[in-house]
Amino acid sequence: MRKIKYFLAAIGAIVMTNCTNEEYIGQKQGTTPAKGNEAIVFSGGASSLTRANLYGSDAAGKLTNKFVVYGTKHLSAAENETATNDAIVFNNFQVEWAASSAGSTESNSSDWEYVNKQAYNATPTSQGIKYWDYNAVNGHTFYAFSSTDISYPKGESDKIQVTKVTADGTTLYNKGYNVTIKSGASLNNLYFSDRVEVPKTKYGNTVTLTFRNMVTKVRVGFYETIPGYSVKIDKFYIDDDAETAVTTFPAMNVAKTDGFYASLQNVKRDIDQNVNVTYYSSGTEINHPKMSNPTGNYNWSLKLGDGTGIINQTLGTTSSSPTWVAGNAADNYYISVFPFEGNNNPLLLKLDFTMTADDGSGDKIKVRGARAVVPAEFVKWKNNFAYTYIFKISDKTNGTTGAVDANDDPTTDPEGLKPITFDAIVVNMTDEIQETITSVSTNSITTYAGGAIVNEYTNTKPIYVVVSNATSGAVITPTGLGDTDGKAQVYKLNKAASEAEVLAQLTGSSMGITMTAESTTLETTIPLADGTTPSISNVKFTPSTANTCYAYVYTTTKYVAPTYLSQENSGTYDSSKTYYMKTANNVYYAVSVPSSDAFAEHKAQLYIIDPEHAGTAGVYDVKIIKVQ
Repeated sequence: MRKIKYFLAAIGAIVMTNCTNEEYIGQKQGTTPAKGNEAIVFSGGASSLTRANLYGSDAAGKLTNKFVVYGTKHLSAAENETATNDAIVFNNFQVEWAASSAGSTESNSSDWEYVNKQAYNATPTSQGIKYWDYNAVNGHTFYAFSSTDISYPKGESDKIQVTKVTADGTTLYNKGYNVTIKSGASLNNLYFSDRVEVPKTKYGNTVTLTFRNMVTKVRVGFYETIPGYSVKIDKFYIDDDAETAVTTFPAMNVAKTDGFYASLQNVKRDIDQNVNVTYYSSGTEINHPKMSNPTGNYNWSLKLGDGTGIINQTLGTTSSSPTWVAGNAADNYYISVFPFEGNNNPLLLKLDFTMTADDGSGDKIKVRGARAVVPAEFVKWKNNFAYTYIFKISDKTNGTTGAVDANDDPTTDPEGLKPITFDAIVVNMTDEIQETITSVSTNSITTYAGGAIVNEYTNTKPIYVVVSNATSGAVITPTGLGDTDGKAQVYKLNKAASEAEVLAQLTGSSMGITMTAESTTLETTIPLADGTTPSISNVKFTPSTANTCYAYVYTTTKYVAPTYLSQENSGTYDSSKTYYMKTANNVYYAVSVPSSDAFAEHKAQLYIIDPEHAGTAGVYDVKIIKVQ
């Protein structure tokens, strides 16, 4: 609910109306924004474990159509490691996706809405519209998360419990979240957004939140290249009573046949695992979320999948078609684990396998104690990344076909063949960040009806409208009546609407509003209730219909829609151009296209403005007038 207070000298009664908000009379304008009093709106994109980010309905699907946002504004000083300089604006608000709803309300520019939704964990629980506060000269900051395992409001039985950290004492980049993950929680659907800082110069823009999955995905595959033989893995080995990281193969003497095992320090998946989400403080990943394990709760062995996927299965024979450890086939056999980018220990793999001759003789050779090491630098798992490890068994294995000791290591018999080698593939992503920018410039508009009091405009008395420059305070005199540059007009609306919705209707975004020009005159004086008749430029009209909304519109620059050219059949990427996508309502919005690869991947959805028909942006001052 906006409370906008205006002052106009020599006018005894100033009446301000808005069809969607309550009305107020004041003595002084509280805040004079550079670009008006715009609602804060959100857009979300999911940074998937793929080579491309997701937008629109695809992103919403990853986030299960909802996320929770926490936002603060900074009035007297910039945000720091404490909560001293933070004034809460969004206290864990729920933001919900609805397809093709963009532009339907002032708080929704890209199908994401927060007004009248149930908060996650907030006081108060009601969610009202929020506006940019231009007194917050040190900016606003936004954080967000999404999970299928939370409820609105926050529930005691939620499998994932999230608590916002509002003070750290060491660095503002640690003001993230404390998260408790219970048994049965879906790690695949746990997303946290980048920390988004919005300076005052960017107020009015859509707040674009890029979400990143907080788990790591790992898959493991094996293939063999032994001529004349097929290979099946019999068992893996670990040290099952280790209390610290395993660094030697002799300690790995316990056989396992119920899945893939290796010795590797990794974050434990307990019933109640507590983790922290903080943010990178430097480099190209600054403000990206990361997960840490504050309790030091680790496993010393790694288990992935089950025995049906890899034990006693005939291995593939090429690196492009290995035999994968059991996982979700629909997810390319990836298995979700906790990230651990602070790992400093290598992965040690030790296994037995059986070679069977392909010539029909039934000849079998058992190889014991084959080993491989993956350096620590390749197993520093980061959230929102996918890692593939492929192990090759060749005819030069380092296992032995002879006798072994109590630790399943060779005794006097020689090791055979070549060491197991591996191919490590890191599946990364590119940052294709969508930005949507909306600029609105609004002057002060004062309405007056002789003898009227607040909310009692009627269709029996004339209404006078005066526009003042928001910077100098000078009265703006329209050059005439109409919808061209410098002119003013009053329109009767077919339904209740806000100023932002009328502005959207005027600038190419259909709000379902019909605007019918009302009989209007230009005047140079106003007869005030105190008997005076000051000289002041104004627009006068007498409403033709009761219980109706009217819109006063002053046109600084008339909107002319540009022509957009599809890039689907274009083969040329130009980094100097601005590229656009469009919503289901045919509303075009600018997006970042950082590379020719990104252009090639998305060009079917990309557009540019035809330089010969560039149109004009359109600058309007709009005031809604409610008539009883």
